[in-house]
Amino acid sequence: MEQITLTALRQNIFQIADRVLATGEAVVIERDGKRLVLAPEVVPGVLDHLPRRNAIIGDADDLVNISAWDKDAWQDNQNDL
Repeated sequence: MEQITLTALRQNIFQIADRVLATGEAVVIERDGKRLVLAPEVVPGVLDHLPRRNAIIGDADDLVNISAWDKDAWQDNQNDL
């Protein structure tokens, strides 16, 4: 993180704010031995509010070998029509 003084922030506030927003990298501002951090807000996405669910019963690695298209089953179903 870049460290600047409050005076430097005051002189270049728009450029510093634009850089923080563009890069996402925070800037530390020092004043009288105390530190203030200027950083972009992390806004949660719409899907972040959904509860996590354990929807896979069994071993998830077995899903790799499952065929979504079973040609023989499709042919059998067509003959029933």
